Amino acid sequence: MVSQDFDLLKQIFELIDSGIVGGYHSFIYEVEVGGGCMEAELTVENGVESTGAEVDFDSFLIFDLVEQLKENAVRRGEVWNSFVMSYRQDESVKTKFKH
Repeated sequence: MVSQDFDLLKQIFELIDSGIVGGYHSFIYEVEVGGGCMEAELTVENGVESTGAEVDFDSFLIFDLVEQLKENAVRRGEVWNSFVMSYRQDESVKTKFKH
């Protein structure tokens, strides 16, 4: 992974982090990419784990950032079809790509 990928992941994190309405203790953002489409699920924990958290972020902007991330990987010969970004308050952001 190169610095451009880190910048893209940082932008994705910032959109999610600032877009979760009502705050949170931790979140897991799962993304699957394929065939020009993207499926994403956000799980938020704020005392209770929920996939129905209210959010205020532009999903299309996140889609564009994920597409750029995927295109960078393809150019380097890396093949992944999904990733999981997780974060717990006051800890580091973790991103795992699934090949």
